[in-house]
Amino acid sequence: MKNVVEEKNVKIPLYVTVYETICQWLKEGKYKPGDKLPGENILAEQFQVSRSTLRQAMLLLQEDGLIGNHQGKGNIVLSNQDLKSNGLEKVGNPILDFCVQPIDRTVTAVGFQPATRKHQEVLKLGVSSIVAVIDITYFHQDMPVGFAMAYMPYEVLNEGNVDLEDTDSVYRFYTRLLSSGRLYSDTKLRIVHSRERLANILAIPEGDPLLIMEEELYTEYDKPVLSHKMFMGADLYEIRLKRKSK
Repeated sequence: MKNVVEEKNVKIPLYVTVYETICQWLKEGKYKPGDKLPGENILAEQFQVSRSTLRQAMLLLQEDGLIGNHQGKGNIVLSNQDLKSNGLEKVGNPILDFCVQPIDRTVTAVGFQPATRKHQEVLKLGVSSIVAVIDITYFHQDMPVGFAMAYMPYEVLNEGNVDLEDTDSVYRFYTRLLSSGRLYSDTKLRIVHSRERLANILAIPEGDPLLIMEEELYTEYDKPVLSHKMFMGADLYEIRLKRKSK
């Protein structure tokens, strides 16, 4: 049965009615996260509205983080689950916590190198120290949705009895460390335009906006344990920050 929207004698704009109808579809589970919505021509015919009216509704859905438009794939339903109770004020993994698509796979690569001058300063390391370089790519289905580049003193991994030959073991240690509840951070957030390497990793056009979180993490005894950067596509994340007045 068609969902027909009358184009005459209505009090609210047609695109709002289309928007509300599709929102209800998503709430009822007619289309689930990861599903592709019917093409715009089909939806316009189904609602009996013009393409421009339909596109206004699609833009509202994108702004609300309910759908994402991916070149060559059309309009994809994003996560409609309730937002996490914790916000950015708690140390954690924002790629896992705030991506609007569920993360179902990660790929980890681990290497080792002498600490650079910057790492010596940030991580309070000696000139002969070694750091682990941990690259983690996060996927929803086959689509890369986030990338983390972490630097960790070798001693921290060694003290944690991590099997350095097993990348899954390294990833699990990194994840446990972020969720341990015993760390505090010095964090910066900024927007940049993706360069070639990150564009290739995240399968996005070069120059697309990226949200970068740069963070140094410390124990309660002021011991640095981790320095990392997290790269997130601007249209795939909804980050919460709980605030209150004094």
